[in-house]
Amino acid sequence: MEKKVDSNFEDMAKFKSPKEILTKVHSNMGMMFFILIALIIVMGVINPRFLTINNGIIVARQASFLALIACGQMLVILTSGVDVSLGAIIGLCSVTAAIVSKQFGATAGWITPIFVGGAVGLLNGAVVAYFRIDSFAVTLGTLSICNGLALIISRGLTVYNLPPTYKTLAYTNVLTIPLPVIITMVVLLGMYIVVYRTQFGRYIYACGGNIEALRLTGVNVNRVMMWIFGVAGVLTGICAAMLSSRINSGQPHLGGALMMESIAACVVGGVTFKGGVGNLGGVVIGVLFLACLSNGFDLIGVSAFVKQVVVGSIIILAVIVDKLKK
Repeated sequence: MEKKVDSNFEDMAKFKSPKEILTKVHSNMGMMFFILIALIIVMGVINPRFLTINNGIIVARQASFLALIACGQMLVILTSGVDVSLGAIIGLCSVTAAIVSKQFGATAGWITPIFVGGAVGLLNGAVVAYFRIDSFAVTLGTLSICNGLALIISRGLTVYNLPPTYKTLAYTNVLTIPLPVIITMVVLLGMYIVVYRTQFGRYIYACGGNIEALRLTGVNVNRVMMWIFGVAGVLTGICAAMLSSRINSGQPHLGGALMMESIAACVVGGVTFKGGVGNLGGVVIGVLFLACLSNGFDLIGVSAFVKQVVVGSIIILAVIVDKLKK
């Protein structure tokens, strides 16, 4: 009995060892977790406002929009593809949502982007799957189509005079927590269940690991690919609804920067372009890293153009590091 008690105490002491804890965190989340902590500390030292609760809520709100589109991008990259049309889909969803809300009310305006984004995503997936065309080429064409449709529908102008209730989606708080943050957390929970607790999630990784082997097992790979792009489109539509609500208007070029940032969040979070490698936790850390970086730059007065240079450099650096690791 004494030996058993001593063994339990030894296990507890071992579990509480800082080295063991750090090793476990590193194995589960990677080096980016520690880089994120370092970034938060540095930004807090440079500007103490960065570490305030109010600023934390602002960062969470900013991260919620990027997290949605980054999750969709993650699914596509896991299949060894990439979707460069997600930013243009946001613009198309934004103007259609604004026009619909003016005609049929705020609720219809919030729901419409989900169907529009899902439809475009399914179209991308169908072309990629059934014609076996590279996703970059397909989504590049979709990018142009969505940009053109958004400009045609809006006549190249921002759609104003939306119902007053339309902006409540972005500005409602639940116990001081912004509603967009809550929606994003629910989506992330759903993503976790789908990707890691269902057969469909295993198919996603298999599509990037060895799609032909998956096809030989009798799985309808074309349908899986369609749904992967469809889910990415739905998540982009949710993001578009919240962004349009935030600015209370519809803009054809609303999501241009988010597409590149979604790729950056995935790559920084450990999702590789070869497919089949990466996890949701890493993408969330990548999103938080970019959100903290952007907010910190705003607080210390760094130009938004510098941010674009930094994001591009981060993508290249992350790809180089991944290559060296392999």
